[in-house]
Formats: sequence, C-alpha cells, structure tokens
Amino acid sequence: MPRKRRQLGGIDRLPSGRYRVRVTDEATDKRVSLGSFVKKADAEQALAKAIADQSRGRWVRPDAGSIRLEEYARQWVASRLGRNGTPLRPRVRELYEGQLRLHILPTLGRVPLGRLRPGTIRTWFTELSTRGPGASTAAKCYRLLHAILNTAMEDGLIAANPCSIRGAGAENVAERKLPSLDQVFELADLVKPRYRALVIAAAFSGLRRGELFGLRREHIDVEHATVTVEVQRQQLSDGRHVVGPPKSEAGIRTVALPHEVCDVLAEHLDRFVRPEPSAWVFTGDKGEPLREAVWQQEWARAREAIGLPDLHFHDLRHVAATLAAETGAGVKEIMYRIGHSSPQAALRYQHATQRRDRSIADGISKLIGA
Repeated sequence: MPRKRRQLGGIDRLPSGRYRVRVTDEATDKRVSLGSFVKKADAEQALAKAIADQSRGRWVRPDAGSIRLEEYARQWVASRLGRNGTPLRPRVRELYEGQLRLHILPTLGRVPLGRLRPGTIRTWFTELSTRGPGASTAAKCYRLLHAILNTAMEDGLIAANPCSIRGAGAENVAERKLPSLDQVFELADLVKPRYRALVIAAAFSGLRRGELFGLRREHIDVEHATVTVEVQRQQLSDGRHVVGPPKSEAGIRTVALPHEVCDVLAEHLDRFVRPEPSAWVFTGDKGEPLREAVWQQEWARAREAIGLPDLHFHDLRHVAATLAAETGAGVKEIMYRIGHSSPQAALRYQHATQRRDRSIADGISKLIGA
C-alpha cells in the first residue's frame, strides 16, 4: 500500500481509494485518525490544519469532546477549587449542583462537549430567560456553564468555548426599594423579642445573614461598640449547619457599631445568650443555632404585617451600606464595612450621596448669600 509519511502526521491511500489522515498526538506520541477523504487535496488540507493548530496550541483530538456535559460537569464541581485554592464551600457546591440539576443538564446534559455549538447555547439560554425562572437565574446558570466549558477548553477537550453570547452573564437587577428607618424599627418590634437584635444588627452593621448567624458572644465587644466577623454559619438543604470562613478575605473584619445598636445587642446578650464566650448570639427558642426555616417564617410574618411582602432580609444589608454612603463614606470605607474585596458592589450605594449632595448645595447657597 503506497504511503506518504510526514514529520507530524501522514496520509494513507486505503484500498477503497480514499485518503486517510492521521496526525501525531504530542501528548501520547501516538497517531490519531482525522478521518478519510475522497480527494487527496482535502486530506492534505485537513493534515495541514491539524499541524498548524498543534503549533498554536489549539489542536483538539477528534474524540476528545465525546464526553457528555453531564459527566464532565459533575467532575468539574467535584474538583473545582475556590479563589484561594481550597475546595468549594458546601453551600457553593450545593448552589452549583442545584443550577446544573434544575436548569442546565435537563436540556444540555446528554450532549457531548464537542457537539455543543453557540447556537445550541443560544437556544437554551433564550428558553431559560423567557420561559424559565427568569433573567437573573439564567445569567447565573450561563456564568456557571461558561466556567465549566472554559475548563474543558483548558483540558484540551474542546477547541473553543461555545458560550459566546455577549452580556449573557450580566445580571441587570433593578434597584430594590429599601425600607425606611421607621419601618426597620417597626420590623424589629414585630418579630419575637429574641430576634429584635438580629433585625437591628442587620440594618446598621451591614453583616451578611451567614455572618450574623455565625456570631458568638466573644465576637461582640460592648465596651468598644464593635463586632468582629471571623466565621459564617450556613444551613445546607439537608439541615446540616456548616461553619467556615467568610465569603472572602475581605469578610474578616471588625465593624464599629452605632452605640444605640450596641445597646440593643448588650441587652440581647443578657437576656438570650449563654454566658460562655463561644455561645451563639442568635438562637432558636430552645437555645439551638437559629435555623433558616424558623427565621424565614418569623421574617415573612413581620414584613407582611407592615405591607412589604417582597422585602428580603438581605435588603437590610443594603440599608446599612446606603446609610454609610449618606454619611459621606468613600468607596474604600464602604468596601471595608460591608466586607467586599472589589469596589463594584460599594459603588452601588454611591447614589445615596445624591441626598447628601443636596445638603452640600444648600450649604454653598448659604455661603453665597453671606
């Protein structure tokens, strides 16, 4: 059988008259078939392209993308590392697994990685955005799928990431209407007395829910009116409580409290918290760590009572950040207070300075008049 050899591959003339193209896989030093062609020119073009892709580091074995998305995605979640090089936190892992199970794998799971095309992704994303859970969830799922396929590309399983929809991962969340200070105190008075301090602390400290739930007696310094965030406590879907570090390194911080807030916390410590330094600050009626379902039921009852049925507990964190901006706090100061490592989130609250700007303008008017 006549045979033409080349340094990085070769073309064979088969008994059928077709031309088979094989190229050497640099990773295994073995030849991989690229298929057969009727015309020799087509075979030479396929070989040349494969060799060129290898020289640019963009060559992918034809059989590399045969693994299904569902299999690769589960491997990805199991081996994924966080920003600091540690395994994913249980709550984040649970979030990713839920997005895959509910919104990604039912449509795309059985598709081999190598057969995912931009059009396939576009159709899935459009359906999810318009007929699914909505734009916000669709954006989150798109970001997850994009990250998974980026890793598949790094692993040499696909040549390019088919997630190419510009802006699909951005969440354009409308600005939520925040409760007034009167409404904050009304909410605090409507929940059970043992939860009043939780509402007050959330609205004026800027701590996240998990950070509040993770507070122990030793974290609150009544004398100096501060609260120190070292851990967060979250509840998984199976009911287990997981205690770990805050969301990022910036989350580890000591936040100064208004004295009025510290007074409320001091009273709470005296009435509802055991004396040992490691005692949980916010607990249920029996002194056990406060459970999500118990608090959510209490919160829902209070917000309904004041006519704000769509108010999220997380919105109180936005109240705290907005108040900080109104005092004239800069981006760096707000970043520290709310525990963010990037300025994007802190910039959301700078609109609050518009009201302060009115005061500045009024002050300038007085100077002009003088």
